[in-house]
Amino acid sequence: MKRASLFLAFLAMLVAVPAAAQDGPRIAHQARQGRPFSPAIQVGDTYWLSGKIGASGETRSLAEGRVAVETHNIMRSFEELLEELGMTLENTVRAVVYLADIDDFGEMNEAYTSYFQSFPAPSRVTVAVAGLVAGASIEISFIAVKN
Repeated sequence: MKRASLFLAFLAMLVAVPAAAQDGPRIAHQARQGRPFSPAIQVGDTYWLSGKIGASGETRSLAEGRVAVETHNIMRSFEELLEELGMTLENTVRAVVYLADIDDFGEMNEAYTSYFQSFPAPSRVTVAVAGLVAGASIEISFIAVKN
């Protein structure tokens, strides 16, 4: 019975999310001139956070031997963005993880999991892709809801 309830809730979300994306104004956060995307788009209380790669904040370079390091850089970057938006990782409800090599799943998962120790992690999809921008090993995006 619980599975049926969860499934029905999931189906309702599939219908509600596209409908919600059309209700109210779209507000871009941290949009920069010349950049073909916004780091965050807000529609109502839902925030669609663009994917981030694991370049360091200081040098914008990628680390060697790097899936865990890139994952930590990405997660810290999302923590900063969410803080600017008045939220934390607890507000995230959905994550999508793109890996250049699926063999890196365990290393990524260990680093990623460390950010969700005191509260439930969001739902997540992890996929392997043929390649990522700038030769990154990993890219992560989130959807967050501000309560």
